[in-house]
Amino acid sequence: MLRRIHTTDEGSVAESGYVAEGRTVEATMPPWSPLQIIGLIVGIGMGVLGIAAVARTGFDTAHIYTPHDLVWKLPHSPLLGVIEIGFGLLMVLGSVVPAGWRSFLALLGAISLAFGIVVLVEAAPNRLNDWLAVTHRNGWLFTAVGAIVLLAALLSPVFGGVQRHDRVVQRGTVLN
Repeated sequence: MLRRIHTTDEGSVAESGYVAEGRTVEATMPPWSPLQIIGLIVGIGMGVLGIAAVARTGFDTAHIYTPHDLVWKLPHSPLLGVIEIGFGLLMVLGSVVPAGWRSFLALLGAISLAFGIVVLVEAAPNRLNDWLAVTHRNGWLFTAVGAIVLLAALLSPVFGGVQRHDRVVQRGTVLN
């Protein structure tokens, strides 16, 4: 790599002439974010919860809304279990991308937060309760999960990436 530099008598570098020798050192570390760790934990947890719900309630395509059963003290229907499996899988997929797929994870967090709020606001006997067997306990879970993921997506920094260090060799000395 040719670089235009000029050294003065005091040893400082000024732009002017060409130096024929030089090299660029790159240190690469895959970028990562704490959001990825949070997304993996949430994704695995929701996926396991959904698998446990489907195993407990069974899954019949003719009756995806019934039966309703308790899984880890949370009411579930087979449809809710499948939704949780899908949500967990999407969270894990969005988390394994280097630096996290930040906007996608933020969208999933916002969806979970909105769904949790809708469940909390609805009165007890409603269609969501009939279809998904959700109660306020489920609403608090989805609200907390969504808020945590959304805040992490908005606030967590990205660490690592490509760091470039140019070193120019002139007359046997290395100048930074």
